[in-house]
Amino acid sequence: MNQTNGHHGPHHPNGATPGLLERLIGAGQGAGPATPAPRLGLEQFKDCVARDLEALLNTRAGFPAGQLDAYPEARASILNYGLVDFAGFCLSSSEDRAAICASLKDAIERHEPRLKNVSASLEQEHGSVNRLHFVINASLQAAGGAEPVNFNAVLQPSSLHYAISKAGRVFRP
Repeated sequence: MNQTNGHHGPHHPNGATPGLLERLIGAGQGAGPATPAPRLGLEQFKDCVARDLEALLNTRAGFPAGQLDAYPEARASILNYGLVDFAGFCLSSSEDRAAICASLKDAIERHEPRLKNVSASLEQEHGSVNRLHFVINASLQAAGGAEPVNFNAVLQPSSLHYAISKAGRVFRP
C-alpha cells in the first residue's frame, strides 16, 4: 500500500486486477512473464466488467435451454456461454419478458464471477419504441471488497443486440 496516498499500487485506488483480455493485450506490448499484472482503478474495473457483460449478452448459447440440465458441469462451462436465442419470444408477453430476465440473471451468475447477488429487471421506458431496457444490479467483487453496481442493458429486438451502459456511457466492442 502506498503510504503517501493510501492507494494499492500506483494511481489505482482499489488495486483490481484487469480482465483476461487486458492482460493478454498487455502481454503483447512488452510485458514479459515475470512482469506483474497491472492494476486497474475501480472505474476502469467496472468498464472492463461492462464490456465483458456486453460480450456475454450478445453471444448465443450453442444449446437450447434445458438440454444440458442432466450435465451440471457442462451447463456451467463454456459450452453454455451466452444467452438462449429469444427470437421466438413475444416481447409483449409478461411471461416471455420474465424468462428473458431470468436468462440474463442465470447467464451472468454462471459466467461472470466478478458479479454476485445478481438481479435483472425490465424497466418501462415511456416513448421507447422497438427496444427493451433492463437494469442489472449486482455486487462487484473487487480487491477492496464488494461494491454495488448497476448496469443498463438495452435490447434492440430487431437485431437481438444488447448495449450495456454505466454512468451515461455506452460500451460497444
